[in-house]
Amino acid sequence: MEQVNGNRRTLYLHFGVHRTATTAIQATMFANRDTLRRSGFLHALGVKRHIGLFNSIFAGKQSVAHAAETLLEEADAQDCDIHSLILSDEAVSKRPDLGLLAGFRDHFDVKVVIALRRQDLWLESWWAQNVKGQWDRKLCHTPWPDFMANREQFHWIDYDRYINHLEEVFGEGSVLPYVFERGQMPDGPIAAFCNAIGFANFAELRKAGGENISLTPETSEFVRHLPFIDAPMKLRLQLIRMAEAVDRQIREQDATTLMIPWEERRRIMDGYAEGNRNVARRFMGREELFLDTLPDPSAPVKTPSLPDDATQTMQRLVVPFMQELVAHFRDK
Repeated sequence: MEQVNGNRRTLYLHFGVHRTATTAIQATMFANRDTLRRSGFLHALGVKRHIGLFNSIFAGKQSVAHAAETLLEEADAQDCDIHSLILSDEAVSKRPDLGLLAGFRDHFDVKVVIALRRQDLWLESWWAQNVKGQWDRKLCHTPWPDFMANREQFHWIDYDRYINHLEEVFGEGSVLPYVFERGQMPDGPIAAFCNAIGFANFAELRKAGGENISLTPETSEFVRHLPFIDAPMKLRLQLIRMAEAVDRQIREQDATTLMIPWEERRRIMDGYAEGNRNVARRFMGREELFLDTLPDPSAPVKTPSLPDDATQTMQRLVVPFMQELVAHFRDK
């Protein structure tokens, strides 16, 4: 049944983008699925993140029609009326062509929810997250200068162009963007997502999932050289936690997280200025998409690097990491 109370159901596709609290949103939606369900929202398929579904569609293992049928059957099986379904996977945004997903429009009123993080801050966070999480062999060991030299590959943070593509696939008016800035999310990112999908009772939700913070530039550069990606997932997560423990020590001495010098930062944002302005005018009715100003030119910036002195590297990074490793196995 594609209708409830005479209306087509809405399918909310949460496509990130990355580094905008997507993991916390997914965990919270999953943990509160009964609360959501009673209000007519179904976080579908009994999983936090729907990467498996989208990967199977793009790999040709499952058609959109079959996926839609599965979703509708799940909605029909609920003991209360479901007017909206939620699928969430930020990795979809990395795909250059989402045309394959247009078939969802045959079964649902499709809305795409995306959070927009300022591009300079996103780039810093995305590099640090890749070297920390190490799921992508092309990026997890990439030096910071090479990453920045090839930043055009991250096509989805050209938000104007990305939204235009989404509307080509799902129709004009299908995109629901919000800005990932503290001042523009007064109740936090989970509430901002809930507002986007029209779930008003976000205060009732039990928060789930921790903060997935980036490592400092120095710790990130240390981890970049380590082969976390070759470890089984359970071990990799332990290694990441050990690196985070080392990072807490580093932050006590140097809490600098900015990596892009001010002039370069300004040039980067100038490059996105016209597209950002188009998005702001269309969706926010104003000239500026991001309201936070750039960091002050005098703000400290640290290029990711290891200490020049090998003894310092051992004392600041290698020894603390090994101490965390020893403590982990000793406690076992």
